[in-house]
Amino acid sequence: MPAPTPKVPTKVLTASAGSPMRFMAEEVIWDLEMGSLVRFRAPFVMPNWDGVTENEDDYIVEDSWMRIDILGKRNYDDELRGWVIAARNNLDLPDVQLYVGQRLKIPRREWVETKLFPQGA
Repeated sequence: MPAPTPKVPTKVLTASAGSPMRFMAEEVIWDLEMGSLVRFRAPFVMPNWDGVTENEDDYIVEDSWMRIDILGKRNYDDELRGWVIAARNNLDLPDVQLYVGQRLKIPRREWVETKLFPQGA
C-alpha cells in the first residue's frame, strides 16, 4: 500500500506586516529522514530602497548605550522594527554594534509604511 500523501499546512511560520520575515521567502522541503515536510525561511532579501534618500534623516549616535531596538521604538513605535534601520545601513543583525559618532540613515516612518512594508507582502 502506498504511503499516504502528507497534508501541507498553509502556514507554519507567520510574519506580521513589516516583519523582516516578509523579506525572506518561505520554503517547503520533504525531509526523507524524518518523513515529513519542513518549512523554513530563506535568507533575507534586501528591500528595494528606491526613493528613500528623499525620505530619510541623518542620525548621529551620541550615547554609548544606544541600541538599534531603541531607535526602532523611537522612529516606528516598535523596537522590533530596528531591523529597518539596520538593513538601510548595511548592519548585521542581530549583532548590531553602534558607536558614538556613527552616522545612520533612518527612513521616515511614512515611507517605511507606504513603500517598504508593501514590498514584503
